[in-house]
Amino acid sequence: MLASAHVEAWGDLGHRVTAEIAYRHLTPKARTALDALLRSDGDTLTPPDFAARATWADKYRSAHRETAAWHFVDIEIDHPDLASACFGFPPLGVARLASAGRAEDCVVNKIGEFTAELRSAATAPAERLLALKFLIHFIGDVHQPLHAADHGDRGGNCIGLAWPHGQAVNLHGFWDVDVVEALGHSPEQIADTLDARLAGADKAIWARGTAMSWAMESFEVARRDVYALPSLPTCLHRGFVALSPEYEAHAQRIAATQLLKAGVRIATVLNEALGPS
Repeated sequence: MLASAHVEAWGDLGHRVTAEIAYRHLTPKARTALDALLRSDGDTLTPPDFAARATWADKYRSAHRETAAWHFVDIEIDHPDLASACFGFPPLGVARLASAGRAEDCVVNKIGEFTAELRSAATAPAERLLALKFLIHFIGDVHQPLHAADHGDRGGNCIGLAWPHGQAVNLHGFWDVDVVEALGHSPEQIADTLDARLAGADKAIWARGTAMSWAMESFEVARRDVYALPSLPTCLHRGFVALSPEYEAHAQRIAATQLLKAGVRIATVLNEALGPS
């Protein structure tokens, strides 16, 4: 019953929430440019609206397994080494597109590459659309703590739950889906609730940083909170853990903050790439 690979970070609901939050914080110029980009996209893999496009990279991955590792960075909690977890931050090479990059890469590196493409007027229109769709998804991914941490357990996929939690049979699934669904069942409603909590000071602080600092922030959340379990099974020594009500309540608070941070940061990146006010 245990998954053997990472599943969709945050699930569709979580990614839609981050996009709904981000859209609220776009400058008028960035929003106009974004809407024009979306209108030019004839891809039918997801519906054409911004929130749905935030789920596109997971759908694309199903037929393009070469992009699978781009969704996470497995930083080992006992011996954290971001460079090693990101395959040494491989360069694209001369004239290579980020969408055609090597399979051995990580979410941190891909955020940087796709941000550069989205910012550049020299990027071909088709690649710029791909950059947008990958970018808005990957910024969400890097804020799911188990997409930035590992303990020989495939980011929690090898840690089974002693009893089912909603859809989840393992720890990764619990953090992807269950904690988000506990916040509400509509992306618009969850986004409204979370955005109403956003203080101006927090927004200014969260808008700073880079994909590297965001990944290390998520890693620390995973190390300190997500892996605060009665035992730590691995893929070699599989086992099951019981999540206490206290753990679940704390997880929901963490997820709310991480989703809100992701939305703010998606908006920041898009505002800088598509035009200031």
